[in-house]
Amino acid sequence: MNLERAPESPTTLATRVLFSDDLVEKLRPLPLLDVPETPDEKARAIRVAGISPARPETLQFARDDRARPTLPGRPGLVDEANRGVLLHFFANHELLAAELMALALLKFPEAPAAFRRGLAATLREEQRHTRWYLARMRECGVEFGQYPVSPYFWDAVSPMESPLDYVSRLSLTFEQANLDYARHYSTILAEAGDTKSASILRRIYEDEISHVGYGLHWFRQWKDPGESDWEALEKRLPFPLSPSRAKGNRTGFNEEGRRAAGFDEDYIRRLSLFERSKGRTPNVFLFNPEAEHRAARWPAVYHPDKTRIAIARDLELLAGFLARRDDVLLVNRLPSEAHLGKLARCGLGLPELELLDSDGSVDPTGLLANRKCNALRPWSIAPDLGKRLAALRPGLADEGALAPWTAETRGLFSKVEQARDLGRWMGESHPCMNADDLREAFASLCAAGHERFFLKRAFSTAGSGLTPVNADELPALLDRPLGDAIHDEGGILLEPRHERVFDFSVQYRLEEGGIRFVGFVEQVIQGLGGYRGSLCRSKFCRALDAELARFLMEECLPLYEADAPFAIDLAAWCRARGYEGPLGIDAYVYRRADGRLALRTLCEVNPRHTMGLVALELKRRIAPGRDLAFAIIKATDLTEADDLAEINAEGKLAGGSVVLTEPQPGSLFAAVARIL
Repeated sequence: MNLERAPESPTTLATRVLFSDDLVEKLRPLPLLDVPETPDEKARAIRVAGISPARPETLQFARDDRARPTLPGRPGLVDEANRGVLLHFFANHELLAAELMALALLKFPEAPAAFRRGLAATLREEQRHTRWYLARMRECGVEFGQYPVSPYFWDAVSPMESPLDYVSRLSLTFEQANLDYARHYSTILAEAGDTKSASILRRIYEDEISHVGYGLHWFRQWKDPGESDWEALEKRLPFPLSPSRAKGNRTGFNEEGRRAAGFDEDYIRRLSLFERSKGRTPNVFLFNPEAEHRAARWPAVYHPDKTRIAIARDLELLAGFLARRDDVLLVNRLPSEAHLGKLARCGLGLPELELLDSDGSVDPTGLLANRKCNALRPWSIAPDLGKRLAALRPGLADEGALAPWTAETRGLFSKVEQARDLGRWMGESHPCMNADDLREAFASLCAAGHERFFLKRAFSTAGSGLTPVNADELPALLDRPLGDAIHDEGGILLEPRHERVFDFSVQYRLEEGGIRFVGFVEQVIQGLGGYRGSLCRSKFCRALDAELARFLMEECLPLYEADAPFAIDLAAWCRARGYEGPLGIDAYVYRRADGRLALRTLCEVNPRHTMGLVALELKRRIAPGRDLAFAIIKATDLTEADDLAEINAEGKLAGGSVVLTEPQPGSLFAAVARIL
């Protein structure tokens, strides 16, 4: 008999794969014994925590992520060396899978014989996959161990305490994700002309379907029979593992492969919609558009009216479009799976959603309160955030949004303080504390030839807090004292009412003491300054009449560059009040009495996220070259045509429109994105 080909038991196979530091020995193909193992053969159970597989020196785990190369993207895979780097990643994954299967065989000697035989057979296929990758890598000029390798799979799966843990973590998580990766990279390698590598990945993909199916079979044997596959897996995976790891990252979601592996439609649908960070510490987003009204009342208690309640309730999903997929959005009610699925199909998928409690606060016993988070990203800083989000404080890397509320913080939102401190840029905007101030401001504006005015409250949003007044009406107001509420807010503004031609916003971000320009957005303003939506064109001045476009490009837009005096002054004003974060400013072009165009450089400062920024982020997600119209409308005005989206081959919104927020019984508002 040829001793080199003598059959071995699953235990002997596992021992060789796990403890040999010779790669050839680890991967040597030997037949399996076709008789049951004896108790003596299975007596090598491993109980020691913290064990690592033996490996050659060149394949020792690199614990520093920075030491490892980045995964090559699609354009780079036309290069043979980059394909070798990609296969190096995959070879390590296959070797790790073989080592983890060996560990499971040695950890669980009393598992059912059929499970152990299947596991040993799967291990031998992982050995074969690794050998395929090694041979192809060499043809690409790359040797295994040439680059540092990650221990992530080992760290996540090796603490398993039962065979159910094994199939949950490896078969139904990491191997399931390979249903996406193997098919995805097989396709793009074929497109790059590498038919050899593409063929290897296709064969591995076919094997992976059976591996996942094997794990699913045993998972169903051992899980609680009263739970669905989805419920059982989500519950079984220990944090930070979650079902999001069972999907490819930046690949298509392979429904066909999952059906072939045996998953039911409910599971496939739920997994396709599930989002949770795969390792990056998430930012936490919250939609609190009433922040300026809270600031106006501070330190008194704020009681929102029906409109404010409806805006916060009906439009809360909009904050999710500012987030990345692996961030978290706090919500007061969860949207339906149908709505989430529609957004995902349009390329507008939302991040992980976390339900707030009945008081609008984070549950201190929930998952989010017990995991690490990077920073809070509320729509706006506000006096009540410290209380509502207190449960997140222990795990936050950046507590900036929970800083104590002060008079300086409140002053960020005051239009009166903005006019007083940034008057150079705001123009004819007069802060008034009493009737004498109003009388003086009125005389000044009349002397400048103005006949129509606005009285603007210190704290207002989206056109609220504006009172139009004509020159013949204002004198009657001057004989009445200003109300207590106006005094509490720090005064009121008197401004000329211009003939507005073009409204726009400028989006910035303040970070690390500097200011970064984000983009321009055309604003749709109706009535007395009420916000109705935003327009984002592929080029900001496209489709405007020639006079306006020339005026904007030559006279206006250069003023808003990050290194221009306006942005420098704006950043200094915010920095003096301790503010960093998103910043939007409103501005407009108007026509003078002599017919010439003029710019009001600054209408107001919004030290928060804005709807204009939401529109910009949506524009980045739609098909290139398309223009976007974002609108806030009454829910009762929605029609079927508002939810007829056209999706291109890349999964991007290319035509039609989509309702972004899900109307519920009693909803007053809805948000719609239309492709122009």
